[in-house]
Amino acid sequence: MQTIALFGGSGRTGVPFIKNSLNDYKIKALIRNPEKVEIRHKNLEVIQGDVMNLTDINACISGADVVVSLIGHDKNSPASFQTKAVETILESMKNHKVSRIISLTGGGVRDEKVDNPGFMDNLVVFVMKNLAGKGTRNALEDGISHTKAIRRSDLEWTIVRAPMLTREAAKGNIEVGSVGSVKGFKLTREDLAEFLYREIAEKKYIRQMPFVTNGK
Repeated sequence: MQTIALFGGSGRTGVPFIKNSLNDYKIKALIRNPEKVEIRHKNLEVIQGDVMNLTDINACISGADVVVSLIGHDKNSPASFQTKAVETILESMKNHKVSRIISLTGGGVRDEKVDNPGFMDNLVVFVMKNLAGKGTRNALEDGISHTKAIRRSDLEWTIVRAPMLTREAAKGNIEVGSVGSVKGFKLTREDLAEFLYREIAEKKYIRQMPFVTNGK
């Protein structure tokens, strides 16, 4: 049974991901406030710590086979929170000889080689950059920066890009492609968790940035 080093496991995507994966994987989840995770399972190890602290990250990654980062911004996050955290994670992965990472970011992060955004896609990014406030702008810019850090590495990386995430029940319909080729602007967190879970084993999107939605 493989072991996942999980960051961001107490969040709204992290919890369904844990529930989805525990029967097939061992999970070591680094969490600042462990009381936020009410799940109890023999395959789940919760490590109290800080995702900005190399010692804590080392404790999580040691013995792992794959890293899953679901780190996101909240209202108190520093502007470069995601980038600095993932840079420390990448350093730890190198030290522990872990080669596989799956990281989550927003659909506003572009892959210029494959994306062909339409009017609405560009409008959403314009609003995020110019009208939605400093926190949203920081999250987008940090997502772009963290993506560049991962892509500079020689790891087997997958950067999953998601649109607006919802708390609805899983729809069971997932469309995957590039921005402009995939319809839809929403994705349930349950369906996102399922996609992340499948990608660990399938390794279908190595060194790619799939954009995932529930379709139109």
